[in-house]
Amino acid sequence: MKRFITGFSLTALVLFAALVAKGDAPDAENAKTWDENATAESLGLEPLKLQDGFFPLFPWGGLGDTDTMIGSISECGFNMPGFISADALPTAQKYSMKAIIRFPAPLYAEGENVEEYEEKVKEAVAPTKDDPDVIGYCLTDEPGADKFPILAVTVAAIKKYAPGKLAYINLFPGYATTLGADAVSQLGTWTYTEYLERYVQEVKPQFISYDNYMVEYSEDMMNTERAASYWTDMLEVRRIAMKYKLPWWNIISCLAIQTQSSPPTAARYAFQAYTSLAAGCNALSWFIYTQVCDFTYSPLNDSGDRTLSWLYLQAINRQIQTVGSFLTQFESTDVWFSDPAPMPDLPQNPGTLVADLTLSWSKMAEPEKITDTPQVMVGEFRSKEDSRRAVMIVNLNFGRSLKVDFQALDGYRVTGAFNPVANKINERPETGWWILPGHGTLFILEK
Repeated sequence: MKRFITGFSLTALVLFAALVAKGDAPDAENAKTWDENATAESLGLEPLKLQDGFFPLFPWGGLGDTDTMIGSISECGFNMPGFISADALPTAQKYSMKAIIRFPAPLYAEGENVEEYEEKVKEAVAPTKDDPDVIGYCLTDEPGADKFPILAVTVAAIKKYAPGKLAYINLFPGYATTLGADAVSQLGTWTYTEYLERYVQEVKPQFISYDNYMVEYSEDMMNTERAASYWTDMLEVRRIAMKYKLPWWNIISCLAIQTQSSPPTAARYAFQAYTSLAAGCNALSWFIYTQVCDFTYSPLNDSGDRTLSWLYLQAINRQIQTVGSFLTQFESTDVWFSDPAPMPDLPQNPGTLVADLTLSWSKMAEPEKITDTPQVMVGEFRSKEDSRRAVMIVNLNFGRSLKVDFQALDGYRVTGAFNPVANKINERPETGWWILPGHGTLFILEK
């Protein structure tokens, strides 16, 4: 089982080296390898639909099928154990968890007879295709564009013989090498947009999943060049997903992947989770729960013991389970940042829901010693069932709590904030709300 994790984990090291070596793609503007007029309808896309109120939250990878491991994952606040074998499904169900099954067949091989291959898929998924606790099947991680035609065959076969189940594929981040870079191209395209567009149009997936560890690699967004990739990837994946009416999932870091990285903190966990939620992400996965390779400060260390990281991750997971579940009633409509934004060209307040946004630090500090300006990310949402709207505000500071207040527009009023511990709406205080470092608060608006 450890080999399954390690083989995938090494990709993180390769990607970091690629980031350093990455060059320009001089012909990127001329790369038109996808249909700019394609739509979800013209492609015949079938987006993944999960049961109401279920927000997938799982540790990434094949971590083991034992009762001890799955039980530990459940206690840490996850509702799926990552990728398990079909034989381990009863153990996951014992802990009231759903699961993604490691695909029990080889992937389609180029030149293989498609009809014969479909029969293999039919046989492989038959034991679990009707199980409501099986979300889908894990196919592969971070394919280049050259693999898209091959993956398309397997995705189509799973749709045919396990309708409603997910063909799980996770994509590269935008800092993987492109064509024209000073390294072997990982994406196999000139730009990240081309990579995402071709993936949707050629593979016809049910969702988009990607990973990005730049919160860690940038030392909590202090290295602005690396931090920029976190925002640009998130907004571009969100844009493509919304364009094609697909859900999107994010994989983020819960340990120190790089030897020079500082240990993860509660604020780092919260920042990654709440910024993803604010952008409308539909599921979260953490890389990685156990200590492998030279990675350190994982939730479980190399002896299998729980660490402080485990406690911090459990606390965040319990919040995200309730907030994420509540947000399944809503759909993302907008994302923007306060002024000044963390990087140039990030979207600003569109003026549709929020007015008179006030951000302030504690008055207990000496003003002359506070040199940084409060910054927030704001996600706007619309209820799928009624006229309610929601606004999530994320404190982008990793070390200081922030007080926020705002007025609602378009005839709405702020009725309260969602309490992720009590799983209910708390009434609006008279003096505004405090948001912890890296955390977010979801506000409910009604007419």
